[in-house]
Amino acid sequence: MVRGYEPAGLARRVGGLAPLTGLCVLAVDDHEVGRSLLKAMVSGTGADVDVVGSAEEAMLAAAQRRYDVVLVDLGLPDRPGDRLAEEIARLPTMRGVPIVAVTGRDRPPVVPPMFVDWMTKPYGVRDLYRLLAGVSGRAGV
Repeated sequence: MVRGYEPAGLARRVGGLAPLTGLCVLAVDDHEVGRSLLKAMVSGTGADVDVVGSAEEAMLAAAQRRYDVVLVDLGLPDRPGDRLAEEIARLPTMRGVPIVAVTGRDRPPVVPPMFVDWMTKPYGVRDLYRLLAGVSGRAGV
């Protein structure tokens, strides 16, 4: 766990917003600190999260469970994030599931079609909450 990013503390920082209880998120990031932060931040929104460190692990997880949202780091060492997003979207368990690019790169004028949205690092837990609520159809919670 990254110091200062305990899920309970994050939940308090998103105070006043309904928890995203029941939302299942798959997050893919190859950096250990990034995975720890994602786990803490997504958990802090009230959502359930599985965090994996490679494209291969993401494909295995997505083939075994249907997620409500997928967060994909674009800079994965074993496969480009945009290609991974396309492959996940083709899985029978994942058809229609929103996939979001999470990256340090600036948002392009037009988000590539395999992604429903783009989140540029660094971001805060409120930004992540709004993104997850919006792409999952829970914007009114």
